[in-house]
Amino acid sequence: MSTLTLFGSSLSSLSHSVHMALDLLNLKYTYIEVNVQEGGTRTPDFLSLNPHQSVPVLVDSNLIITESSAAITYLVSQYSPSHLYPECGAKKRSQIDQRLQFNIGKFYKRMGDCVYPVCLGKTVNIDSEKIEALKECLMWINQMTVGGYVLDSSMTIADLAFLSTMSTLEACNLLDLSPYKNLQVWLDGMKKQVPNYENNCQKGAAEFGNWFQENYKANKTRVVERKDVYKEDTENDEGKSDETYIVTETVSKISSSDYASSTDYTFSASDDGSYTPVSYTPVSYTPVNIHLDGAGQRKGGAALARQMMMIVAPALGSIPLLKQ
Repeated sequence: MSTLTLFGSSLSSLSHSVHMALDLLNLKYTYIEVNVQEGGTRTPDFLSLNPHQSVPVLVDSNLIITESSAAITYLVSQYSPSHLYPECGAKKRSQIDQRLQFNIGKFYKRMGDCVYPVCLGKTVNIDSEKIEALKECLMWINQMTVGGYVLDSSMTIADLAFLSTMSTLEACNLLDLSPYKNLQVWLDGMKKQVPNYENNCQKGAAEFGNWFQENYKANKTRVVERKDVYKEDTENDEGKSDETYIVTETVSKISSSDYASSTDYTFSASDDGSYTPVSYTPVSYTPVNIHLDGAGQRKGGAALARQMMMIVAPALGSIPLLKQ
């Protein structure tokens, strides 16, 4: 009877990485699905395993591991020391550890900053700065994968960690991934190399992607509805309706677009991992025209103030309170 038990969730990309590692190493284990949406991580039994209320949790006899990166490094070190996480060679292991920490601290976090607030119904838009931060991560990963894998030219456990996050991001259909050529080649190859990828990762990623898209589309609809209501409420206010509607329309487009970037992120990577942008399209801005009367005074100052409030107020409302 197997002593290995994985408590995970199909919605958790971090669970997927441990699940894939178990099958890649051909280990016998028991998988237990935790329904996180129904409070499965807050039951007394689960809290006795992980008081942090998160998945995955790997149990090996009386050993409990509650972090995905620690779990996959343990599995290789304990059961199948190999190039996936070399037993000898501190330099190689440190590089793999760097990649694992980058996945959690940068890639997974930045993806989560974009998608989790939408999934949980906490916001009606995704801040453009968060989108750009995520794109920056993708550029770095595209550079990392120039050799065919996340680190050099052979698979390591870091590839499993990145694959789980990347699969979820791809399923969310939030960004156009075609500019990241090396990353796309790596992703297609990993899907074919990892055993049981479809069951252990792809299906769960698709489930998460559907969850995100359902809430994302609903949020965009609410933004449009609020814009229409505001237009109707102000259309009889002389001198205010037209300009207020224009500003509302602009804000709606910024917050509800599919984030098609005006910058071309296509680039070519060299053998040393560096990259060179192929082209760059500068962002164009439309200046605000402020009319002056004969005495040189600004006209429409109140209207301009209303425009600024329409832009600033939603942004202020989206900033969460800092936790003590």
